[in-house]
Amino acid sequence: MNQQLNTTGQWIQVTAGLKNPSMRRLLGAVLSGEGTGEAPGKSERKDLERWASIGLLRQEPSGWVLNDELLEQTLASAAAAKADRTGIRRYFDGHRLHTLPAKPADRHEVLVYLRNAVIDAQEELREEQINERLRVFHPDVALLRRYMVDHSLLLRAADGSGYRKGSEN
Repeated sequence: MNQQLNTTGQWIQVTAGLKNPSMRRLLGAVLSGEGTGEAPGKSERKDLERWASIGLLRQEPSGWVLNDELLEQTLASAAAAKADRTGIRRYFDGHRLHTLPAKPADRHEVLVYLRNAVIDAQEELREEQINERLRVFHPDVALLRRYMVDHSLLLRAADGSGYRKGSEN
């Protein structure tokens, strides 16, 4: 389950990166073999570092390349998840949450899983960013976000401008 959590979170970040036009163009240049040139600009360096932190790209002496290991891990994780319908997996259909558990302990476990999949410890995200990532799992993002705040899994800035990761459990 832990490996699946990791790859799910990574793929949500990949999807968010693909939504960003400059990150998408840069990834396309790397994948097509055009590369980034001799000295990428500040913005390109930032985008490359973001792709590297997600795990989709890695830097080798020859330049930036796709991290095939991430793809292999994701496929293996998807196969394992299909077979595993125990624990919180019983509330999911693939990666989509089909039922929010009624039992508080199960609901909390599902919320911790979702929180860990959508935000890293060092990130602070705007509400629209949190919503975009939660929407991958369930259409009622306001409900999920509110539960996470109520459970102190997400901490909301006093002015409501951003969210960061709360308590670990």
